Amino acid sequence: MATVLSLPWQKSVRPSPGELWEPRYAMVDAWRGLAALGVVFYHLGFELGSNFDLGHVCVMVFFVISGYCIAASTESCKRNKVSPRSYMWRRVRRIYPPYFFAICFFAATRVVKMRMGMGEQLSTSLVAWIQNFTMTQWFSLVFHPAAHPFDNSTLFVAGFWSLNYEEQFYLVMGLLMFGAIRLGRSMLPAVVAIMFLGFVWNLTHRLVSHGFFWEYWVAFGLGALVFYRLCKIRERNGRVAIDLAIVTFLVFALWRYHSSTTFPSRWLYTEWIATAVFALVLICLRSWDTRFKNSRLGVALGAFGLISYSLYLTHQCNLRASSMVASKLIRWGLPQFFEFPIRVVFCCAAGAAFWYFCERPFLNKPLPNRSAAKLEVAALKPKSNHSIAAIVSR
Repeated sequence: MATVLSLPWQKSVRPSPGELWEPRYAMVDAWRGLAALGVVFYHLGFELGSNFDLGHVCVMVFFVISGYCIAASTESCKRNKVSPRSYMWRRVRRIYPPYFFAICFFAATRVVKMRMGMGEQLSTSLVAWIQNFTMTQWFSLVFHPAAHPFDNSTLFVAGFWSLNYEEQFYLVMGLLMFGAIRLGRSMLPAVVAIMFLGFVWNLTHRLVSHGFFWEYWVAFGLGALVFYRLCKIRERNGRVAIDLAIVTFLVFALWRYHSSTTFPSRWLYTEWIATAVFALVLICLRSWDTRFKNSRLGVALGAFGLISYSLYLTHQCNLRASSMVASKLIRWGLPQFFEFPIRVVFCCAAGAAFWYFCERPFLNKPLPNRSAAKLEVAALKPKSNHSIAAIVSR
């Protein structure tokens, strides 16, 4: 069946009052793909302005998306009676093998560059190698804070700084899930409480990064709030409360941004503005997800979302190679303005190959939706001979 590009004025799909959205949100994959491309563009030298760090804003988008997806994952594990231990194993199996191969790929490219006479670029510190292979580079910031987490000299690849926070997010959510199962409570209050602590920490420690998860928990928590607002909270008052809270947070961030006379080395208020706006966008666009998913644009951006992790892991190791390929093609007669697109295509192709061989084999199988299954069984359960006849006649 041919896909049709949906238009803004076409009818959207909304659940009736009190109903919940399905956790699967296809547009999130598209945003993930766009964010990955934004990071690639940034590292290839693309700028939108001297005061706008495209790469950092895209990483903040990743954190919000991660909050949504991990909240959905933990709630699915709770619903399917998956233990916190199994939850952590699924997370490790999903994230670590591609990361391990990426570190090996980085080491291989440094060896090649060394053989080509470009200098020694591999660390001789055993501790640094252990930290990089175990995703614990953030331990160095605990005792030697930096203005930005990517200034951490222990990192082999500066862009991997965000993964140090992601692994902590996964661990904390696993612990919250364990507590929620034991106490029979929702995880949402704990997520919000940590958001408040992170908010206070950020206001009082704007100039330094210690590597702790709460430094970026506000962005992660906003994504989790979006999930609970769309997929778990039925009451209108609860949904409105989350909407108002995010809008209030955005207004506060805008006020602090414009009233600041000096800008600290961490772009805190820019981060807050970007993440709050993106959270509201996710809420507002949810009703258009089905049409977008079936459009040509949705299919194309979804493909980028599929390889976004591999693209993020590999692109910085391919900057030099992409430049060499583009330069050679230009010398063969291609116009100069093709240099940037060639480099983007090269990085995306390398990311797609890496995904196929190093990430795809470790994708987790989706857990069954037990709640949906129960509803389906209840709907089909015959209550009388009339209901049986109605089912057969369909």
